Amino acid sequence: MNLKAVIFDLDGTIADTIPLTVFSLKEVTKELTNAELSDEEILAKFGPIDTEIIRTLVDNDNKEIAAEKYVQHFSTHFESFVKPMDGIKELLKYLKSKNIKVGLFTGRSQRVTHIILEKLDVKQYFDEILAGDHTKKPKPDPEGILLTLDKLKVSSNESAYVGDFDVDVLASKAAGTLLILALWSSTGNRNNIKCDPDQYFDSPYGFIHWLERNE
Repeated sequence: MNLKAVIFDLDGTIADTIPLTVFSLKEVTKELTNAELSDEEILAKFGPIDTEIIRTLVDNDNKEIAAEKYVQHFSTHFESFVKPMDGIKELLKYLKSKNIKVGLFTGRSQRVTHIILEKLDVKQYFDEILAGDHTKKPKPDPEGILLTLDKLKVSSNESAYVGDFDVDVLASKAAGTLLILALWSSTGNRNNIKCDPDQYFDSPYGFIHWLERNE
């Protein structure tokens, strides 16, 4: 297998950060508007980048400071919610040891993306990082994957995208990359296997073993 690049999604793939995102959005909304929203109400707003979601939730004079407060809250409470995902650092190290380029494309904001990667001490493994601030079309559109491939200077038929949601499968197929479905986080949903990924794994170690067998 001539694999020259692997691009990762962030949430549910590199880190299990959705619970912290929901908590931070709820707390900042409550602080600035006194509204107490449920997890379901927050999740229903997902789609735009996180710093835009909070602006839609805080529709008053505090709207402009809402994103800054959200970023600060997310960073302050990070260690209480997010732990290093077992096997991710080993997977990233393995890819680098094989001279496979490593990229990241996420729909998150750039500021929060870098907070996550720095706090997990994995930022140094990525050759290119593309966040949702710098794309016009969200997944399942392949724009973000294709832009990352262009930055990595690797063609889609020599690359894989690793993600945990159905939109990741669809975006990867549209981009022409191999799709690896990550089922190793709390958001991992085996129902997404119905979307017909090329491979799926319950842990990053499973992905490593598959790569070793296909060298």
